[in-house]
Amino acid sequence: MAISLKTHKMLWGRAASRCSVADCRKLLYSEATESDSESLIGEACHIVAKSPQGPRGDSCFPDDQMDGYQNLILLCAVHHKVVDDQPGKYSVEYLKEIKRLHEDWVTHSLSEYDRLQQKNSERYASYVDEWISRVDLDKWRAWTSYLLSPEPRIDQDRLTHLAGTRDWLLSRVWPDSHSRVRGALTNFRSVLNDFLLVFRTHAQPFGEDSYITEAFYRIREWDPERYGKLVQRYEEHVDLVADLVLELTRAANYVCDQVRLDLYGGFRLGEGVALVERGPNSDLRWQILRVEYRTGERSECPYPGLTAFKSVRQSRDYCIGVPEQPA
Repeated sequence: MAISLKTHKMLWGRAASRCSVADCRKLLYSEATESDSESLIGEACHIVAKSPQGPRGDSCFPDDQMDGYQNLILLCAVHHKVVDDQPGKYSVEYLKEIKRLHEDWVTHSLSEYDRLQQKNSERYASYVDEWISRVDLDKWRAWTSYLLSPEPRIDQDRLTHLAGTRDWLLSRVWPDSHSRVRGALTNFRSVLNDFLLVFRTHAQPFGEDSYITEAFYRIREWDPERYGKLVQRYEEHVDLVADLVLELTRAANYVCDQVRLDLYGGFRLGEGVALVERGPNSDLRWQILRVEYRTGERSECPYPGLTAFKSVRQSRDYCIGVPEQPA
């Protein structure tokens, strides 16, 4: 379990980005420059060590609380080493008291500390953490690959969860801050809504727990002309589903970009961008694609809506289908 975005914002924000040791309180970041984001030089120290053999280790400590806010304290590199080298002095209780006293000092003595701004940042961070879980961002490439196959399909539970995510995003109470993150999540919801609408148009149950795109071109009567038109319509539908999945991926990566700009510059740098896998192609190979909004597309709402998207999708960094031809 990694440290969540909300925990990161709580830890750094409530400590005012300073070492928690009272006789230090060193500022633990370097301001952003024109070419680079800010640099964080502080360290999140575990109060109870992650390993039972580590400083203040406890084999009975719950794993799901190990990277939680209550078990972390913000320190400079020097004091992180000191407290880990001297666990006899820096006990669990003592570190908790150091943290409590420092946050109390920040709240009551530091003029630049904005409690409302901190509260808003934590709320947005909690929304982003929930969004990551709901869309299964860490397994994005795996579950979207089924939708990018010649016969798009999706698990029933995932389809239900995505519909729930769409409604959950619509019902959020947005603080009047972090407009870039709010806009990116709203854009993601718009793409998700149209993806669900399009996929469900020709979805039918598949097996016990999935939906697959109905092969509606299969007809019983001998009618080559009608069959040909239905095949074309089916291929156009499959291509549109795929292009909406690509757009949804762009929208997901855009959310992460805006979080890095608005909330935390180091957000998901280790995981990198969400990728998609498409195939098999005619040569039975699979393609791994990186799709993102380009510079000119990075507006408050890059997705123009379904009708316009059908025409402009060819201008994206990667496109599968072509604009529908007039009947």
